[in-house]
Amino acid sequence: MDFGHYAERAADLANADLSTVETLKSYLEDRDWLSQRVTDADLRPLRRFITELSTVIDDSAAGDEVAVVDHLNALLEQHPVRPRISGHDSEDWHLHVNDRNDAVAAILIGEALLGMTLAVTEVGADRFGRCADPTCRGAFFDGTANHSKRFCSSRCATRTNVAAYRSRRAPSA
Repeated sequence: MDFGHYAERAADLANADLSTVETLKSYLEDRDWLSQRVTDADLRPLRRFITELSTVIDDSAAGDEVAVVDHLNALLEQHPVRPRISGHDSEDWHLHVNDRNDAVAAILIGEALLGMTLAVTEVGADRFGRCADPTCRGAFFDGTANHSKRFCSSRCATRTNVAAYRSRRAPSA
């Protein structure tokens, strides 16, 4: 299983605009099979979960590993994850969150929790962070080997680096 993919989905969910059913469908545009199942009932639990998820990300960004684990364990108690083994042939078995009959909110919450839990146990509780761009608070998962990720997107990294370059090149007042 590629836990990094699910961990990145957790960060993406924390950054998602879930103000309407349409924005949730837009967030799921690359997962058409799931987007078609979205209802109004998915919004409230997802918004509540994003608030809780943001606390875990902030704890991780602050390096408070005990708080990350405590919060994740509490979320796992509230939202039990139901995994299933999936595969496209007998040599490609991997783990997925069970998505057979669950609501979209339950599936997205389960994916986020599974990804974060596996990330914490495999690479550490300090791998989630907030964007270093001063105009952005986006969440990200740092799956790099040297723990060097600082931005939620290449757009934020470019904007920050260009601003720093221009600042260095500007004539002194």
